[in-house]
Parts: sequence; structure tokens; C-alpha cells
Amino acid sequence: MDKININSNEIGTMWTQYIQNSLYVQILKYFLETVDDEQTKNLVQNSINLSDQIVKDLTKLFKDDNIPIPKGFNGQDVNLNADKLFLDPFMVQFLEHTLKAGMLAHGSTLMTCVRKDIRDLFTNTTKESIKLYNQCIDLALEKGLLVRPPSVQVQPEVEFVKSQKYMSLFSNRPLNTVELTHLFENIKTNTVGIMITMSSAQTTDNQVVKEYMLRGMKISEKHVKTFRKIIEKSYIDVPMGSNSYITNSTEKVFSDKLIMHFMAVLSAAGQGNYATASTASMRSDITLTYQRLSAEIAMYAKMVQIL
Repeated sequence: MDKININSNEIGTMWTQYIQNSLYVQILKYFLETVDDEQTKNLVQNSINLSDQIVKDLTKLFKDDNIPIPKGFNGQDVNLNADKLFLDPFMVQFLEHTLKAGMLAHGSTLMTCVRKDIRDLFTNTTKESIKLYNQCIDLALEKGLLVRPPSVQVQPEVEFVKSQKYMSLFSNRPLNTVELTHLFENIKTNTVGIMITMSSAQTTDNQVVKEYMLRGMKISEKHVKTFRKIIEKSYIDVPMGSNSYITNSTEKVFSDKLIMHFMAVLSAAGQGNYATASTASMRSDITLTYQRLSAEIAMYAKMVQIL
């Protein structure tokens, strides 16, 4: 059977995966140089191995099909000799966040591909991402770093929605567990975003990039407060992790190109999370909140192109 030509879907998704994994390799290599805990170090190394293998496999596919290899990120985008910027618990939180994104990205990529060799590649990367994610959660639980979702009391009987008031903009009904799940998860991702923007603003020597990162930090802080307020109105305690896993180091670690591209990736992921949460939430006030905050992220992300 003749080899099937690569299609536009496959080129686009492979290009994206190449760029993002080349970026993660640089961040994780810096983690590896500065991590103290051996178990966290092993998790970081396993994550490097996966991202590095993805880059190598995609490079081979690009070459075999005579497609130009994307200009990704390399050792020039990271200072491996820089002082420790991130404490070990942040590395675990970062990996939890990125491995979640990886499982979704690899699975979505798989669903857009036709050629068997490409499908095989992303079938394997999806499986490996799931395996690493489970290792990450196990490690976070063992070390007491996992921020657990809120606990709620479940009523003994099934109850059906009997009125459109359940979805009303002016409804004061308690949150259902689906709405609560998305609010909680978006608090977690924004908390990671706060630390990433804070550390980037702290270490860049470019004033424009610094101001952009500080603005991103303020947006994430505002979104966390918004989601917390919605949860607390239902008299539910919001478990909170620490956002102080950044050292005082001001030594430049990553290139401005890397951190700006990473912010574009995070902003796109944030909009995707909010779109999913908006669709899943039945209270209209929550849906409108997600749409409003998503527009704010979109405007922030547009500035990357201007800068």
C-alpha cells in the first residue's frame, strides 16, 4: 500500500506539538538542574524524556515527508546555570497542570489524524501522558501538595429540575457539583498562572515584557477572587494551595521569546477551559462570568502579537 500523503490537519497539529514540546523541554531541563527532591527529580526526568521523544519523532516525520522543521526552542532559550527560581512543590504543580493539558492535546491531535504512523505516535504519547499524570498525582498526594477539591454533602435522593428558574440569571440556588468542579479547577490553573507570570516579571530584563507579565498576574489574581466569591456564596469552603513557591532570585532564566510564547499557550488553554466550563454550567450568571473573563483573556493574548 502506498504511503498516504500527510494532510493539513496533521501538519497543523504536528507543528503545534513540536513547538510546545520543544518549549517544555527547556523549562523541564532547568527544573532538573535546580530540583532538590529525588522523587520530584525522577518525575521531571520522565517528563523530559517524553517531550524530547515527541520532538525527535516529529522531526523524523517532517523529514520523511519533506516538510520544513519548525523553529522551536532550544538551549539558547534557557540559562541552566541560573539560581533556583522555583521551589520543588511548584514543579509538581506545574507538571500536574501541563500533563493535564498534554493529555487533552495529544488526545485531540489523535482525533484529527488519519495516517496510521501519526495515529500510532499520538496514541502512545496520550498513554504516556496519562501514566506520567498518575505518577504526578501520586507524588503530590504522598507529599501533601495536592490541593483537594471541596467536600460537599450529597442528598440521599435524586432530584429533577422542575423549573427554568434553576438556570436563571438571578438564581441564588447552591452550586451543583459540575459547576463547582470547573470553578475549583480554574482556581488551580490561575494560581499556577500567577506564579508563572510573577517569576517571569521578576527575572526578565525587558520592561515591556515585565509589564505584560504583571498585567497577566493581576488578571489571574482577579479571576481567582471571582471564582472564590461564587463558591463562597454557596457556603462552601475553598481549599487553597500556596502561590509562594517562587524564590527571590532575579537572574534571567528563560528568553523573552520563550516566556511570551508560553503565555500565548496558557492563554489559549485558559480560554478553552472557560468555554468548557461555560457550557457545563447551568446557572446563567456563571455562564456570563466565564464569557466575560474569556473575553478578557482573549484581549490579553492579542497583545502578544503586538509586542
